[in-house]
Amino acid sequence: MEARPTAAARLLSVLDCFSAEAPSRSLTEIARTAGLPLSTAHRLVAELTAWGALSRDDHGDYHPGLKLWELGSLAPSRASMREIALPYLGDLFDATGENVHLSVLDGADVVFLARLTGHRAVGILTTTGSRLPATTSATGRVLLAHAAADVRESVLTAPIAAETSHTTTDPAVLRAQLAEIARTGYCVADRQLADDAVAVAAPIRDSSGQVIAAVAVVGRRETTSVAHLVPAVVTTATGVARSLGYRRPVRHRA
Repeated sequence: MEARPTAAARLLSVLDCFSAEAPSRSLTEIARTAGLPLSTAHRLVAELTAWGALSRDDHGDYHPGLKLWELGSLAPSRASMREIALPYLGDLFDATGENVHLSVLDGADVVFLARLTGHRAVGILTTTGSRLPATTSATGRVLLAHAAADVRESVLTAPIAAETSHTTTDPAVLRAQLAEIARTGYCVADRQLADDAVAVAAPIRDSSGQVIAAVAVVGRRETTSVAHLVPAVVTTATGVARSLGYRRPVRHRA
């Protein structure tokens, strides 16, 4: 006999209905997406709204509430890293005028902790908290290149969606590219997410030397100089890492 979902599981199923692709939902959509009876969904949504986890707009649709943002901002590792990184990201944006991203790996996706952009920057549709496939984003490839082997292989053995006609979907080719990224210390992703975009990303290490995040600049392919972006992005990543306590190991000559 299949166990019934707990009250907590049902509440979480309601919250899980929302995403970057569906930031608002009607009550009927919530019930259908969460697989709940309409009456149950109505009760749970009312409880979440009263607590502040959801808010209701003038059209009657529901959105994640400020209470969730407040709680998310308390996550110590992510919040502190974001605050430490922001001045460096600001300098990188001032120097390039292009989209600047700070991302972490979550399963097969990257989650954007911060994004700086200008009105002339290339139109890549990301927001703070949104996700993209790790296989097609520059920061995602950097993070996969430095991830544990089992994590990397689980992503590479799953179907890889093509965002453009240039997206690398062959696991063997992508595996070789990730090895090169790990060797060189940066990634260049050309037309992987959009036909007019090129991105350069580099890893951020914590005090133990572990890669915990990545920074990237996304520019217009026709006007962006990758040769100039690479040192700027790598320098930014190095600056953030040093502020997190990372020190490059000293290599002694034999």
